Amino acid sequence: MTVQHFRTFIEHAYWGLDKNLAALALTPERLDEAPSEGAASPLNTLRHMYMFERGFLARLQGADVSPADRAPEDLAALCAAWASVREGWLALLDSLTDEQLDEPFELRLFSERYRTTRANVISQFVQHQGQHRSELAVMASTFGHSPGEFDWWDFLKSIGRPLEQL
Repeated sequence: MTVQHFRTFIEHAYWGLDKNLAALALTPERLDEAPSEGAASPLNTLRHMYMFERGFLARLQGADVSPADRAPEDLAALCAAWASVREGWLALLDSLTDEQLDEPFELRLFSERYRTTRANVISQFVQHQGQHRSELAVMASTFGHSPGEFDWWDFLKSIGRPLEQL
């Protein structure tokens, strides 16, 4: 993998998140509603995603993360705070070389420490966001507003890089 691959994956992740946010905004009265037993509400899922993304970005930047940190409570404040996290991920990728992706990296998760690579941490972000993006799509659809397709090829088409038909 290259930095450019990861940048495109993260751009795709946020493209899909934006589609979910637009769909969920059509039923603001249901953001605190769990669509099924054992499921988190859309707002709690979004808050979890934000904290994960902010925390792992901070770790990759060498900053400490406090377990006492909390995500904003309402959707507008959460989206406003998330904008800087999104910019931070893209700026981080712009600052890395392909070689730095695979260099040993010490990941601290509060009191635990792990040896990994930046590529593994960024891959975890992409997969984590994909899992919850899919859950949010089901929630929005359950509430009557499907966010539409998240396919990679749809994303590429949306950014002007469609597959070349032979």
